[in-house]
Amino acid sequence: MNMAENSHSMIVKDIMTVNVVTMPPDATVLEVAQAMTEMDIGSIVIVESQKPIGIITESDIVRRVTAERKDASLTSAKEIMSTPLVHVTPNTALTEAMRVMARSGIRRVAVLKKDSLAGIITSRDLLQWSPELIDILVESLRLKDSENAAQGEELEDELSELGGVCDSCGEYSTELELEDGRYLCEACRE
Repeated sequence: MNMAENSHSMIVKDIMTVNVVTMPPDATVLEVAQAMTEMDIGSIVIVESQKPIGIITESDIVRRVTAERKDASLTSAKEIMSTPLVHVTPNTALTEAMRVMARSGIRRVAVLKKDSLAGIITSRDLLQWSPELIDILVESLRLKDSENAAQGEELEDELSELGGVCDSCGEYSTELELEDGRYLCEACRE
């Protein structure tokens, strides 16, 4: 199966991670951070009465706890979680899932099926399956307002590391760099 040919018809449930790590809203940020470290994951979904109500990412901990000098052992998950939970469904097209992430300025999105947590999908998951989705995400990021400019640049850096199609020769490359507003492969930059 040629991934590039079929990726536009693929849906979220084809590539989502189904074993999502969850914690209750009264868990401390320290417990959340320890769980992330033990599991080597970048986010934890916060669930109350079996209903997903928010998500905590590494950047939430940095921005809302460390940078504000809060005590992680005294701060609860519900105090710093991102809520409402941005989500897609298992039948959402991969291109639409990427647009949802880009519009929200996030790198991972929960997958809900009838208000229950079905999985999670990350921008890295999407790009590994469908490198041409980089174009959709980068274009969406360029259209975003300047308040998220730093996050957008960080995402663009991450995307160029994963690879994509050179704006000059059209070949796929993992060595893309942004030059004069265009992503160029190593050969075209010389």
